[in-house]
Amino acid sequence: MFAGLVYDADVIRTVQAANSKIEKTSKTTMTQASSKSAYPLWIWMALLGICLACLLIPFVLFVEAPPPRHIVIATGRQDGAYYRFAQRYADLLKKEGITLELRATNGSVENLALLQAPNSDISIALVQSGIADPQNSEALQSLCSLYWEPLWIFYNGETGLDKLSQLKGKRLAVGPEGSGTRGIALQMLSANGIDAAQAEFIKTAGNEAAQALINNDVDAAFFVAGVNTTYIQQLLKAPRVHLLELSQAAAYARRFHFLSTVVIPAGGLLELQDNIPAKSTVLISPCATLVAHKSLHPALTALLLNMATKVHGAGDLLTNPGTFPSALHTDLPLSDDAAHYFRFGPPVLQRLLPFWLASLVDRMKIMIIPLIMLLMPLIRATPPLVRWRTRRKIYRWYARLRLIDQRAIQGMSLEEAQQALTELNILEQQVALVGVPLSYMDEYYNLRLHLNLVHSRVLTMVPQNQTAA
Repeated sequence: MFAGLVYDADVIRTVQAANSKIEKTSKTTMTQASSKSAYPLWIWMALLGICLACLLIPFVLFVEAPPPRHIVIATGRQDGAYYRFAQRYADLLKKEGITLELRATNGSVENLALLQAPNSDISIALVQSGIADPQNSEALQSLCSLYWEPLWIFYNGETGLDKLSQLKGKRLAVGPEGSGTRGIALQMLSANGIDAAQAEFIKTAGNEAAQALINNDVDAAFFVAGVNTTYIQQLLKAPRVHLLELSQAAAYARRFHFLSTVVIPAGGLLELQDNIPAKSTVLISPCATLVAHKSLHPALTALLLNMATKVHGAGDLLTNPGTFPSALHTDLPLSDDAAHYFRFGPPVLQRLLPFWLASLVDRMKIMIIPLIMLLMPLIRATPPLVRWRTRRKIYRWYARLRLIDQRAIQGMSLEEAQQALTELNILEQQVALVGVPLSYMDEYYNLRLHLNLVHSRVLTMVPQNQTAA
């Protein structure tokens, strides 16, 4: 009796030792299984890294930089129309998140020089037509013409002047160096044989020139300005100051391609009750144009043309609504993006989305094809990978189960059989906690059946009384 108790105690100690060993083995097995289960995660991370690299490479190589949020425009004198219009442009661009910095200058000639200067921060400029030389302005392009900018020639004294040749020997305010007014005035005076030897050229413009004319400090003054310019309105009302209507206006328009004839209707300059001018008056007129450096971001072209449409599209006393902005009447070649705008209208994305989002989507469109080519094999590979990942939760246990089964077939000692039973119990508990979709339950319960099968095989190798112990 005592020998049996000793024997039973020995069996219990043996089983306890086996259980302890199995638990350690099970923990090691679970750690290895956990590390193996992390292996697919690394595969997915590697695939994700490859995909990101495939997207990043074409993005860096082919996708252009985002449009700048700060651009500089060369305008002209602060009392001139260019500067006032530029302020309106700045207000509109601010709503789109773009800061437009105004740079005051002496006029169109200086604006062109600043645009072409090395390391210049100026991207766009307002320039009078007839100033730019396409052969010497390869880095520049035209975006549009904005409005007629008539050449106003006022003179003092008795009426009756209708030709520039009659200004010989006079004091003429032709504008400062770098201004578009001076450029066109000297061209037209030179065509009439008048140079610095036959007349006195005075470098005043704008309000200063208008006041000098009223004070009789100059005999005549040239202005390139819009109809509603303050000093033009002032000169039209001034006594003894007359508007020179060129009888050769059509000839000037033919000789100088950048000039056109515009008609000021009777009573169309001031209030109708003033009836100024008393009859329809023909003036010659260049155009105000918007010129940009070729480095200007393409996305900004459509935005600037939208802005110009809002400011100038309503027309004025000289033009009908919708006449400007226009692709005509420009000195420099028209930008490809501007030509596309005038042909097809604003980009669809800019019509539907805010500018920053439209520019982002537009820049990313080049990524659509490589993205599709990249996603197609990934989409095709996803179902097999999901199936493999799910089935792996089940079949990962078969390696240990098969090892126990092979040992059982080859024969086990009592201690090995007890150890195998304990290990099978642990496996069964672990398998019970495995979560798989319902569509894979047939394979899951096959595993449970196979566990029971091996368990039954090993159980036959242990005597019944020792199994109970």
